[in-house]
Amino acid sequence: MKKHLILFTALFSLLVLACKPDAGSRDISPQKGYVSGTVTDTKGKPIEGAFVFISSTGPYSSGASAHTDNKGHYRIKMDYGAYRIYATFDKQYAGKTYEIQLKPGNADSFSVDDSPIIDFSWVLSGSKPVPLQGYFGGYIGLYQGETNIPKNEVEFTFTASELIDGSVPGGPIVLKPANASVQYLEDLPLGKYSVKAVHKPSGGTARLLALKNKDTGEISASNGAISMEFNPESGGFYRANIEFFER
Repeated sequence: MKKHLILFTALFSLLVLACKPDAGSRDISPQKGYVSGTVTDTKGKPIEGAFVFISSTGPYSSGASAHTDNKGHYRIKMDYGAYRIYATFDKQYAGKTYEIQLKPGNADSFSVDDSPIIDFSWVLSGSKPVPLQGYFGGYIGLYQGETNIPKNEVEFTFTASELIDGSVPGGPIVLKPANASVQYLEDLPLGKYSVKAVHKPSGGTARLLALKNKDTGEISASNGAISMEFNPESGGFYRANIEFFER
């Protein structure tokens, strides 16, 4: 009986140790006078070296910053006043450097009395929270070449071979301008694409159009497709430019 009790106690101790979370894997805890959090990528893994900064919302600009550690954690000391927080990191992709703006778990302002935990995540599309503007995805500038076809009768199909985070989407993305005066298609996840355009008039016959990549000069072959990547611009914006026309 004594041997059985000793064996049970030993097994129970091992089970407790196995189930106990490792100290390094715990979420960062709040600390008075600081804003803290964790930054993760699209797969939920920590991003090391992300730049996190706070900026005061008052009339006098002030702030502070930090970089995330190898667990994706950051902690920034605050003075008195109200702040908003932002985070970015640089991503090398296809020979270019993209400044990636990250999405906060809470975009509201805060103060030293709150000592909040605010996590950030990398998302590939969607609207950026106020006070940021625009989208997390890229913009496609649309240009009408030698044709009278209005933009809102053209359907664009974007088929990605790879996205910037290394993932592959489940299928093509089909976008059509809402009206003839539209200058951009918005919020396409960054990546490498093959693009086609089809004229789809109301009540008429669909017809393949020719395309030109205005950034590289590539003109579509008989299959109507061109390749497309986004170019990074300042402030976390990304743009590609395409022109459609009739042969």
